[in-house]
Amino acid sequence: MSLSTGDMQQISGWALRCGIRSPHRASQQASVARQWGWMLPAMLMLAMPVSAAISAPERNEPQGWQWYNEPQGNTEPQAPAPKQKSASELKKAYQQATQEALDNAILNSSPDNFARFMRWQNFWTERAGQFSQSAKSAMLKYPELDYNLKYSHYNGTVKEQLAMDKQKEQAAITKLASQYGIFFFYRGQMPLDNLAGSIIANFAKDNNISIIPVSVDGVLNPVLPTSRLDSGQRQRMGIKFFPAIFLVDPKQHTYRPLAYGFITPDDLSRQFLNVATGFKGEF
Repeated sequence: MSLSTGDMQQISGWALRCGIRSPHRASQQASVARQWGWMLPAMLMLAMPVSAAISAPERNEPQGWQWYNEPQGNTEPQAPAPKQKSASELKKAYQQATQEALDNAILNSSPDNFARFMRWQNFWTERAGQFSQSAKSAMLKYPELDYNLKYSHYNGTVKEQLAMDKQKEQAAITKLASQYGIFFFYRGQMPLDNLAGSIIANFAKDNNISIIPVSVDGVLNPVLPTSRLDSGQRQRMGIKFFPAIFLVDPKQHTYRPLAYGFITPDDLSRQFLNVATGFKGEF
């Protein structure tokens, strides 16, 4: 019995769903597969360079030893930042503005011009007050900077401070007097030299210091009975200004200047302290 055309179509559909192909169709599909089997690799080989050429942009610059290219920064020039004025520059500008306001208030007198100047004046007064207060605060934070700890500036401490100074000066005089004597070079014809001679003589007596007065002009001062005439000491010691007081070490045969010109007892005591301490002042 032969099958109808409709039955054949149903059987073919069922066979395809079950994975059963007709020999003729399978033969056709195998032939097509064989044709594409050798053509597909060739087509892929042809497509790969084209794809690479499309995906990779052309670069003409040499790559060098690096396998990567560093990103290029933004080369657009940047506007320079405005220079900040220093404190000195600002102060100078403010002072100039204050002076200009004052001159304008004087030459073009008006309430507004005077008010402008007074605002600047108040500005400086306020800054001065802030500076003063910051100084007081700094003395608490950095007490080593407080001069009052070393040398009091209060009136109530003057007496005690002077007594302490005298003790230091007397200690220096005693120290130097144990090693040095005094050579006093003077001009007997000069009243100020003779007056200085009287002060030096009393000072040496009060502090038990040996003194040798030397007249450089041949005139002796009666207040200095132990005076002697210059016999070349002035020239050998290079003394050119008078009166002159020198410390002389008789053991070491050395000398050093102590003072020139007229001097009071207090200043002479202070000078002994200066020489003894190497002129290290109390600042």
